[in-house]
Amino acid sequence: MKKTEQKVIEFIARYSLVKFNDRLLISISGGPDSVFALNFFYKFKKKYGIELLAVHFNHKLRNSESDKDEKFTIDFCEKLNVPIYTVDLDVKKVAKEDKISIEEAARKLRYKYLNELVDEFKCNKIVTAHNQCDNTETVLLNVISGTGIKGFSGIPIKRDKIIRPILCLPKDEILNYLKLAKISYRLDSSNKENNYERNFLRNKVIPLLRDKINPSLDSAVFRSSKTIENSLNIIHNKISLYYKKFIVSKPNVVKIDLKIFESKHVKFSGEILSKVLFDKYNYEFTYNDFIKINSLSKKQKGKSIQLKGGLIVLKENNYLLIKRTDNEEINESISVGEVKVLKDYKLGIERIALKAVNLDDNKSIEFIDGSTIKGNFNLRKWKSGDRFIPLGMSNFRKVSDFLTDTKISADIKKNQLVLTNRNYIVWVVGLRIDDRFKITSKTKKIYKLWIN
Repeated sequence: MKKTEQKVIEFIARYSLVKFNDRLLISISGGPDSVFALNFFYKFKKKYGIELLAVHFNHKLRNSESDKDEKFTIDFCEKLNVPIYTVDLDVKKVAKEDKISIEEAARKLRYKYLNELVDEFKCNKIVTAHNQCDNTETVLLNVISGTGIKGFSGIPIKRDKIIRPILCLPKDEILNYLKLAKISYRLDSSNKENNYERNFLRNKVIPLLRDKINPSLDSAVFRSSKTIENSLNIIHNKISLYYKKFIVSKPNVVKIDLKIFESKHVKFSGEILSKVLFDKYNYEFTYNDFIKINSLSKKQKGKSIQLKGGLIVLKENNYLLIKRTDNEEINESISVGEVKVLKDYKLGIERIALKAVNLDDNKSIEFIDGSTIKGNFNLRKWKSGDRFIPLGMSNFRKVSDFLTDTKISADIKKNQLVLTNRNYIVWVVGLRIDDRFKITSKTKKIYKLWIN
């Protein structure tokens, strides 16, 4: 038992996963991995000087079994005196609406709530209990589906606020630890069903690889995947240059210059597409997606293809557009100091000092005179009849005419956002502020508007 604990302690230290005074939000399913993770951090709570909170997601997929998992996790957390928050997920509904698998829908919902709850509970890190065997399954799934170089790197040890401190342990070591410590856990009966790709690999393929080729398969794949992950930094620097050159990301859409499909750039185009789809839509890109998008780039204007998760790719004259197919209505109230998180972007308004003003060509950031503002802002899509005075002009213009002059596509135009105050348009978001709200030599209160 001590050997297993020491492996995790050394792993945490090697990758600086936990620091003194961290406040950890631990995702616990009731299965052996998450039970081990919560028990480990409870046992070494004083060593790390940390606070613990737990969250359990009830996927409502296994009827009474799911409810028993929830009760188990609540009882387990109460025994350790760890606060726990439970969330019911409508996985089937999301899978149907987004036309994705049950597995993908469950994963999407879990991470959505984790990222919301970590801020709500004022935690600074999220702990998920992925182990080495999970990493092996992920690498093999990525290789089979053709996700590109990134897929070979497996499950990240840490990304943003998420840390995975037991990736250093294979499943059997976790099970053996819990057995010796006499710690109970729940088993998901659906893991035995081979109708899911991951389960088929886990139950049929990987045991054969361990038996016939390498008994230490999981540690070997883990070492290789982390070596590839380190090497990816060099490639990512190159991809970032291409990204800035060929990709324009707006609140409701991504614009891709067709030049990335030219012969001298095409070797990086798959990785660029993978990055933009993941960054913007948390979409797991596959080789089949690349084939479809590359083929679309050679077709005439107006053609389109459908991707999973409600995404559509449209062909324009010299570029492609990627956007969601839904027609979501937006009507959001935003106060100064608030960051509004919507489906594909964040918009923030903050008061800043004069010395922090940086007037450049970045249309995603604007600065306005705060003394002209009363009450909250409102974010919505533009509508017929909207008028404003574009910065630098003295007369009103219809928003529709202004958008036409910018030569944006009809699709982007339809979904263009405006930020208003007292029903006056303050900002045609990402394009131009109203001249009435500009900063002058007399301005004493400055608000920064930004979107990403």
